[in-house]
Amino acid sequence: MTFPLAPPFAIAFQPIVDVETGLTIAQEALVRGRAGQSAGSVLAAVPLPDRYRVDAEIRRAAIEEAQRLGLPATTAALTLNLYPGCVSHPDFGVRRTADDAAALGFPMDRLVFEISEMEPVEDPEALALELGALQRRGLRIALDDVGTGHARMPLLMAWRPDGAKIAREVIMGLDLDPQRMEQVRLTLAQLNSFGLVPVVEGVETVGEMRALHAMGVRAMQGFLFARPGIGVLPVPVVPGIRAPDGIA
Repeated sequence: MTFPLAPPFAIAFQPIVDVETGLTIAQEALVRGRAGQSAGSVLAAVPLPDRYRVDAEIRRAAIEEAQRLGLPATTAALTLNLYPGCVSHPDFGVRRTADDAAALGFPMDRLVFEISEMEPVEDPEALALELGALQRRGLRIALDDVGTGHARMPLLMAWRPDGAKIAREVIMGLDLDPQRMEQVRLTLAQLNSFGLVPVVEGVETVGEMRALHAMGVRAMQGFLFARPGIGVLPVPVVPGIRAPDGIA
């Protein structure tokens, strides 16, 4: 089922950037209201029985918009958010989105599915089997919002994702908070033990960026580099990684 006319949402994109090279690694698709309302307000208006259907419609719209804006001609991937319950849904799951992408001619190896941990997972083992099957099809899976909500290291062991994203709640102000910095260091060490290259989202200050880079993080996302844009693929601007001489 598709929306009969213009969907009641818009698609915005926000880049994930390699702070050392300044190159865009990926563009994350984010849902917004037609007048720019937040994702939370859009999704809150969706009746619970329609949640997964609308989630699938958002993913298809994001692929169509990314293609229209020329993302396949770049080296960047497209990241799509989804609920864990959508992964194996018979009508609105990842397989449908993969089929949509193939029908649209969007390169499958450029899709990354970010599974939010903000919905509890009732059967992690069954989900792990489905994720493995999708990965064998060439799709990439990332665990979103690491450090908050329901996800813990056992999920990383069960799911074996291709990547992981650390939430802003974890890194906020870490350059000014030694305890928070130590917690981030431990989280990075855990991800490294699984061979995962982390992406840190919600980076808003130069201090946060420099502290993260000093701990080995290169892939970052946040208002510091670019705000989400509707109808465009935003180009990130990366401040200097190292502080000028004489400035800590």
